[in-house]
Amino acid sequence: MDLNSIDEILEFALEREDASYRLYVNAAKRSSNASARKIFEDLAEQEAGHKRLILNLDKEKIAAYRFVNVPDLGISEYLVEAPYNDSMSYQEILVYAMKNEERACRFYLEAERMTDDPELKQLLLMLANEERKHKFRLESLYEEKVLTEM
Repeated sequence: MDLNSIDEILEFALEREDASYRLYVNAAKRSSNASARKIFEDLAEQEAGHKRLILNLDKEKIAAYRFVNVPDLGISEYLVEAPYNDSMSYQEILVYAMKNEERACRFYLEAERMTDDPELKQLLLMLANEERKHKFRLESLYEEKVLTEM
């Protein structure tokens, strides 16, 4: 996909957020564990919130975006992703989602390096920062819910 304008980048980001939203809604519906279901519902709501954020972005909001330093636990870099399927376990879904956020962040950072347009650079860095937040949230859940139970 060519990402040569703010509109193209926002459309691409919306598609990614929507795919993540559907993943979490599906996982919540399939989960028999009440706490896992609640976590997936929360993650779905986060993705819906990001979709709303992207839909309401304009050049002024992009320019005014304030970056936050997001810690990187580095957990996903040591995990192997399995292809998505409807019978994934809670742990497998978290790994799949972490890897998805990791790829998205890397994609936006690579795209940012390929443009000289300052507005596109700002938007791509903003989207990468948002994906870092998602990844951190997922890695924190993984650390809390999976690694502590091993």
